[in-house]
Amino acid sequence: MVKHIMKWCVGVFVGFVLVYGAWVGIAMTRSATISVDYVAKLNETASAVPEEDRAWPIYRDASIALKEHEMPSSVFYDNDLEEPEWPSEEGWAYFETWLQEHIDTLALVRTGANKDGFGLILQGRVQEEDKELWPAQFASQNDEPYDGSVLSILLPQLAEMRQMTKLLACDAKSAAFTGDAERCLLDIESMLFIGTHMREHPFLISDLVCFSMYGLAFKTIGEILEHVPTLFSQQQFAQLERTLIHLDDSLGLRLIGERYLMYDLLQRVYTDNGNGDGNIIPLESGQMLQEAEFSTGDSSVTSLTPALFAPIIDVFASSRKELREEYDRRMDIMEQYIGVPLYELMALPNAFGEQLHEAPSSTIDPYFLVNLLMPALDQAILQGEYTRAKRDATLATLYAAQVFNKTGEWPTDLASAGVVDAWSGAPFLIKMKNGSPVLYSVGSNQTDNGGEHRKDAQKWSAVSTGDWVVWPSPE
Repeated sequence: MVKHIMKWCVGVFVGFVLVYGAWVGIAMTRSATISVDYVAKLNETASAVPEEDRAWPIYRDASIALKEHEMPSSVFYDNDLEEPEWPSEEGWAYFETWLQEHIDTLALVRTGANKDGFGLILQGRVQEEDKELWPAQFASQNDEPYDGSVLSILLPQLAEMRQMTKLLACDAKSAAFTGDAERCLLDIESMLFIGTHMREHPFLISDLVCFSMYGLAFKTIGEILEHVPTLFSQQQFAQLERTLIHLDDSLGLRLIGERYLMYDLLQRVYTDNGNGDGNIIPLESGQMLQEAEFSTGDSSVTSLTPALFAPIIDVFASSRKELREEYDRRMDIMEQYIGVPLYELMALPNAFGEQLHEAPSSTIDPYFLVNLLMPALDQAILQGEYTRAKRDATLATLYAAQVFNKTGEWPTDLASAGVVDAWSGAPFLIKMKNGSPVLYSVGSNQTDNGGEHRKDAQKWSAVSTGDWVVWPSPE
């Protein structure tokens, strides 16, 4: 009897091994069907820009020049100096020397900023025409052809564009200090136009870089108006206001690039049954997950779905269709919050700060890929609304400066500024302190604390105890 049971168990085990082995063998033969070129979709806007209207070739030349004479940041540390914010402060001579080295570079940047489109075609390799700008990356490339995946796209241009906006910010202050309002305005507008160029590719990171560039431009405007509020003519004030108002369409975060990344990944690691569904491809999924681990910095991706576990994954993991539906569900939820004013977000019954991102526990997690690649979207969306709030604060400041220039007196309220405080939905507040104006927002606690500034008041926080002073900068 025992022998009979043993034989039966051995037979079942052998049968299981044979079936399992056959399943693994079949899984090994699976292949992907690349039906959509998502990289081309990401490049649609850039590709449509005529060659003569593309800014990137001009920006490339400017970036090469900036690498030859880099921004003098380390010199302040070496000489135990605080980095100056205004030309009258100690140490500004280093910036002035840097600006003199880049007179031609500044002309290039302004020309590029005035072009209709950015025109950089994103790829996974540094192109021949860009090798002078990124020689190390170009030299390190092997001869293997680019696989065409969104995950492999390179974005080294973002750092270069940030340097250009810093150069323009320094030159704008230098121009303001010497009374050259025309050059100063041209620099500020160029900073904003470069930021808008960054949005030609609908990646989340591109939008966040754009927001940081806008933020630097707003900060620069505030500093200039603090030191020389009478610099601009009424016509120049009106021109700057129009430029800032026209940023409306560029202040909302976009998630289409993140969707394309996920859709492209799914079509590369799953089969396609023709109806939007399919099974995981063991070898492809392992390789792509390694790339995802590298790009996200997520060290939890340690087991890479080897073919040996394909049958288990087929049974327990989500299918291609299920993963896409879950990803879209989460993205749709977050897109509902884009463009919602901060004071309305604060009033929502559900905590907006709750993450839709769960830490993946293992590759057997049904939504492992979704959890791995789902960014912290609540913070990204808030960055867009913070940027909008700063833009509106800048418009309120411009209004106040114009009233002062016309009447010699600062306004007593900002109801006519045409913008509202993002934290209250009411006009920004203004108060005279020691004979000088202070423009402020009630901040995230939505309580008027008399213009007493707290650094955390401009950010999403339940513990802020003060106001967000928007001008002059208290920091």
